[in-house]
Amino acid sequence: MQLSHNLEISLPGVVSWQTVQDDTQLVKASQQGDQDAFASLVQRHQHRVFNLVLRMLQDDEEAGEITQDAFFAAWQGLPSFRGEARFATWLYRIAYNCALKQLERRKRERSLQVAMEAEQILEKLNKEKQAEDILELRARQAIVREQLEKLPAKYRSVLILRHLQEMTYEEMADILSMPIGTIKTHLFRARHLLKDRLYNAFSNAP
Repeated sequence: MQLSHNLEISLPGVVSWQTVQDDTQLVKASQQGDQDAFASLVQRHQHRVFNLVLRMLQDDEEAGEITQDAFFAAWQGLPSFRGEARFATWLYRIAYNCALKQLERRKRERSLQVAMEAEQILEKLNKEKQAEDILELRARQAIVREQLEKLPAKYRSVLILRHLQEMTYEEMADILSMPIGTIKTHLFRARHLLKDRLYNAFSNAP
């Protein structure tokens, strides 16, 4: 059985599957060609997948298309899913890779506009007592986002997954295909690099 590539992301007619079955059962049914079961998986995970893609692409329409691509790729890849990782982690890895491919198609790194809530980043910096001079954040979000966009992609990615998607280091390791130690190093450097750039940007702001 084939699934249409134009997968509808909102599927209200399958609530009974979603409320009764867990991911494991839904995946098994989907692997046997049950599109209703897969529709329930879409309905269950679409919000987080869309948010992850949106924060990477910063474009609602494009994020919707890439989210559909991710679920379509997941449907096609279900026969190879063996359950070594949780279905959600496997799905988010697919979505992450689909978003990266879309960024590559844009052919310029700066087109990545990270819609990161500046308050969340600055809260982390405040815990280190090194962001006390950054005030009136809402009026300065444009500067924060500009500096985020200038970070290397590997640093932006770990900030998104850790602080916005609230993923564990283990989930990040699965999605990014790198050791947890490397992820922690990237995260440490990303926070300090962003902090330094913010201080410079705000000190030079009118």
